Amino acid sequence: MKPINYLFLACILLLTACAAPKNLEFKGIESLKIEKASFGKNIFIASFAYHNPNNFNLVINKLDCAVYINNEFFTQYKIDSNYAIAANANFALPAKMEVDLSLLLKNSVDILFNKPMKIGIKGNATISKGMFTKTVPIEFETSQKLNLREAILK
Repeated sequence: MKPINYLFLACILLLTACAAPKNLEFKGIESLKIEKASFGKNIFIASFAYHNPNNFNLVINKLDCAVYINNEFFTQYKIDSNYAIAANANFALPAKMEVDLSLLLKNSVDILFNKPMKIGIKGNATISKGMFTKTVPIEFETSQKLNLREAILK
């Protein structure tokens, strides 16, 4: 084969190997615990469940999202640590969130009666595969019950 054919073949392999990653799939809140309860800022420790639909491993370098409950802003969710994610796997990301008491009171009836609430996450994640880094938008919505009684007892 001619050298130009090898170059052409190498370019095709490189372009197909560097396909854009698919967005992560949000599965819901896996666990929820109240670390500090007060009349001001309350601290929640949560675990958000996701799925990586890609056929390759990824690393989440940064995550900056707003969490909404019933279409109302609830809290900010940030991660600045690196988390390795296996290909085609479910995974959980930890979250430490500060929530004002007034925001909890807005949803107190739904929380008290353990009704399903619409939970939305909007923001950006910086993910990397090898030396390639990309910022992808995150926008998920699900309906889930938040059992704070169990969160208090944990």
